[in-house]
Amino acid sequence: MKKLSLSLILLAVSALMFAVDWSSIAWLADGAGQGAYANKYKVAAAFGQNVVNIQKPTFATAPGIYTNFPAGIGSCTLAEGSYALDGAGMILYLSAFTAKVTDVTVVAGGVNYDFQVFYADGEGDIPGDQDTTVTPQPGDLTPATYYGSSTVSVSGADCVFDWSITRNADATLTFEIAWSADIVGAVPQICLEGTFVTMPAQAKMACLTTTATYTDGATLSNTYFYIAYAGGAANIPITGYTVGASNTKPSALDRVGIESPSVKLLDHGRLIIRHNGVEYTAQGATRAQ
Repeated sequence: MKKLSLSLILLAVSALMFAVDWSSIAWLADGAGQGAYANKYKVAAAFGQNVVNIQKPTFATAPGIYTNFPAGIGSCTLAEGSYALDGAGMILYLSAFTAKVTDVTVVAGGVNYDFQVFYADGEGDIPGDQDTTVTPQPGDLTPATYYGSSTVSVSGADCVFDWSITRNADATLTFEIAWSADIVGAVPQICLEGTFVTMPAQAKMACLTTTATYTDGATLSNTYFYIAYAGGAANIPITGYTVGASNTKPSALDRVGIESPSVKLLDHGRLIIRHNGVEYTAQGATRAQ
């Protein structure tokens, strides 16, 4: 009976290990697809396993999930050609994942590492879920997005920051910010009511969804974007936002602050827009009156 009880316990532990709450696991950063692989892949890692991001190192022939282990890798349950090895590290090629959730076992240093890979566009359902479709319930909120834009000096030059805040149906908030110029060593953060949180970043943009919920009509005090970079930092203010508010996304011309036709000049077929002492030019055409 003791042996049977131990087997039952091990089965129960195994079942618990794979009852994954995917909503609590962050998306892997896209280091190879310029955003094409963002918000697509997650990994429920095994104990002792380190999962880095999506990349294409020199030992790989295609982009994949880079992960490593405490010892040299001996084998992997993925099909041959679906991964590339480099000592204790490996790339799991993205092409290997077509299901919503894929079980993978890697043997490293004689130890089995069992983990799962989630693919947002994969086929099938999440194991253990009866229905992955979210059905709106009475009282659910309609998503609402508020847009803003600021020009802030970064390393002595003006940089345009476009941002948005979306109040989601579950009353969480999604903060997004994008910037127009390359910022060396950018570490984007959000100061959310006095607490700094680092935002997952991609090329010239960052996005963060809160776990906390917010009541419609609430005002966010002491909240702003903060971008640290090599040699300094920039504060990007969040103005005019209350939870649940929405507005129209500004156009490119709105972004540079065109206020009236008086700031537009026509010079030999060129449209010149002067704003804050800076001239912006665009090709135009004229005809005789």
